[in-house]
Amino acid sequence: MASFISAQELAQLVRDPTKTAGTDYLVVDVRDSDFAVGHIPGALNVPAHDMYAKAGSIIDTYSHVPLVVFHCMLSQQRGPKAARIYKETVDGRLKVSAPNDPLFAQSVRVLDRGFGGWVDSFLKTEPTLISNFDQETWDTL
Repeated sequence: MASFISAQELAQLVRDPTKTAGTDYLVVDVRDSDFAVGHIPGALNVPAHDMYAKAGSIIDTYSHVPLVVFHCMLSQQRGPKAARIYKETVDGRLKVSAPNDPLFAQSVRVLDRGFGGWVDSFLKTEPTLISNFDQETWDTL
């Protein structure tokens, strides 16, 4: 099972001008259409129901990224399950990989409290940490 990362720890990476999403870290948001209501800057949206089909292509594209963070709204079910599917796919690849494959060093984590916790932590104090936030639609979720 993937371990959790706090919103504050992830926010340090997102804020850091020397770090780039998709290179230094990757945030995978597994929510469905509610991704459009707001998301973590630079997040990749892969709905949870697509994870089995897309895990391989995510690995192909982002195997060089040292940290991959998954989340859903609360990170209680979909986020942890997507992280498990991804990690199982990585582990399968590592069985046939060269010892210098960067996947060996990749860390897979789950955002503690999910996007809901992220919004609670930063909407009022640091709204730049939420891209495309739609308060009106958020209030209906």
